[in-house]
Amino acid sequence: MATTPAEWLPILAKRLDAPQERIAKNRSYANGNAPMPEMGKNTRDSWKAFQKKARTNYGGLTCQSLGGRMVPNGVRVGTSTTNPAVVAARRVWRDNRLDVVFSDAISNMLTTSVGYLITGVRDGQPIITSEKPEQVITAPDPAQPWRARAALKAWRDPDVGKDYALVWLPGVRQLFSRKSTNDNGTPQPQVAGDWDEDGPAEIHAGGVPVYVLENNDGVAEFEPHIDVIDRANLGKLQRLVVTAMQAFKQRAIKGGLPTQDEDGNDIDWAKVFDPAPGALWDLPDGIDVWESAETDIRPLLEGEKTDARDFAAVTLTPLSVFIPSGENQSAEGAQNANKGEIQKAKNRITRATAPMEGSLLEALRVLGVDDGETVELLWEPPEHISFGEKTLAAKQAKEAGMSARWIKQNIMGMSPDEIDQDESNATSDALLTATLIGAAGGTGNA
Repeated sequence: MATTPAEWLPILAKRLDAPQERIAKNRSYANGNAPMPEMGKNTRDSWKAFQKKARTNYGGLTCQSLGGRMVPNGVRVGTSTTNPAVVAARRVWRDNRLDVVFSDAISNMLTTSVGYLITGVRDGQPIITSEKPEQVITAPDPAQPWRARAALKAWRDPDVGKDYALVWLPGVRQLFSRKSTNDNGTPQPQVAGDWDEDGPAEIHAGGVPVYVLENNDGVAEFEPHIDVIDRANLGKLQRLVVTAMQAFKQRAIKGGLPTQDEDGNDIDWAKVFDPAPGALWDLPDGIDVWESAETDIRPLLEGEKTDARDFAAVTLTPLSVFIPSGENQSAEGAQNANKGEIQKAKNRITRATAPMEGSLLEALRVLGVDDGETVELLWEPPEHISFGEKTLAAKQAKEAGMSARWIKQNIMGMSPDEIDQDESNATSDALLTATLIGAAGGTGNA
């Protein structure tokens, strides 16, 4: 069993190299750059350009739609709203722009299957960053996989021409470095290899400050259904080919044309019959022109919609995300269509919450204000996205007897700071109203 950073480095470097191809493939399906259908080894550039038009970003749309229901918006420490830990946690949230950092980590989790958060220290202040799985790997704790018993971050600095590898163990970390290029001048192709110690190991308080957001079953949201995406893209390519062929109908000359004119010169019939708008051809007697008939592409269009429906069904994504034509859909129908995605969002929120809270707790420990109270990450409710949905649900909750603060937090999705500001504004509005009423009453008496 490895016990030092130097012993852990080759183990973690090998693990970091292993999933790179899979991660790159998942990213291609989520950023609109999926492999082109019917790709041949010697395909001409013109055909490649045409193939690019046959890709629909189903994977990216799936992740964006689900990620839109996973919005962290604040932090709570214990039950107090004024203790030092609460104030410090909100400052950490503000200074680190954690709404963006956490959203980036969620995006990595959904699109590649895993995301990472690292809590570091700069000038005595905690720094929480979202890290790409291309650069970070951990040896997870078997009992709590979002915690790490060892971790590695590897990155390249092109300005200085060096690679760096930082290894964390509980209570210790160490930096390693190497040249970015091999002896022959080519870039180092992988993390595994020879590294030099870039200084002695450093002592740091606490455990390994690297936290893992792992998606359900350890796969990207669309990864089990990549075959459906490939099928849909192939169907679109076929439709585009048929449509393009219809734009240039096939024509043929029926009858035997002479190959030479009266003077014995070769006749270039392709030039003579050059198609152009308004072109008229004077054909010899007995010669006719054949033209291909139109092809009905509507079955191909329906097939494309069927593929979209299949993909929506297996990923529990509303069909309107892929086919935005729900003008005639009832409100109840739209709500039912969202149920699967809402339940999926709740599941993913549960999986992402613990490592996010762990990164915040580590930040409080850096500041020395961890008072033992529970750190709780707050989320906007995944059931309600639009303002209309939120206000309708808020009205129903109020009629059911829920408190105004509960409604603001759990339905309107307001952060603790926004709730405090709203309550302060409400107090100011009430005072202003009372002042105006008092002034109006005094004027009436006069």
